[in-house]
Amino acid sequence: MLLGVRPLVFLARLLVVFALTYLFWENLAPAYTHLLGALTQATIRFTELFGTDATRAATTVLVRGNGIFYTHRLFPGARPPGIPADWVQANMVLLIPLMLATPAPSLRARLLRLGLALALALMLQVLGLVVTIKSTWASQLGSFSALHYGWLQRKLYQFLDAFFQSFDTQLFPFAIWAGIHFRQLLAPLRSIASGSAAEAATAASSRVPKPTTKAKRRREAKQHRS
Repeated sequence: MLLGVRPLVFLARLLVVFALTYLFWENLAPAYTHLLGALTQATIRFTELFGTDATRAATTVLVRGNGIFYTHRLFPGARPPGIPADWVQANMVLLIPLMLATPAPSLRARLLRLGLALALALMLQVLGLVVTIKSTWASQLGSFSALHYGWLQRKLYQFLDAFFQSFDTQLFPFAIWAGIHFRQLLAPLRSIASGSAAEAATAASSRVPKPTTKAKRRREAKQHRS
């Protein structure tokens, strides 16, 4: 069953749920930051299973306060770069209201959709963090970067890092929400299109000339003689 989205009702729900999410997320943020740190550490260790001795198992991800920091094994004394956790999580405060404000056939369906959206967002956030770390190692460690990372790797990591930083908090929540509710969001357009097609068919049928009474009588007389 496809439920159409009524704009005013959807906007009212969205604003209410957004306010509640904004208030409660502050308490959830520290635990979510540690989850991000643990998953990022596991993911980047998987990417460092292969390579040279200098690049294998080289990264350690640390969560300190409201930031996610990372260190390189060969540079223990360097000040670890970091990423503000609230910047990484900003898209959640928008994604959760979008998912909960959209109509669903049942509460179970709405929660399942929300769970899917959160899983996709978490995956993209971890991927964005890994790309940022890789970009740092590939381009900001001087001679080490030039020795262990090729030109193509540096350009690729820099591009992906810029892409995730540009669209993570702006595009990804809407992309996830629209992707999950794609058929539902198209339902009003399909209804309008089907209504227009029905009106066109009715108008076309009304333009078909109907036989006059005199012509009808001639046709009936001709059929009777045959």
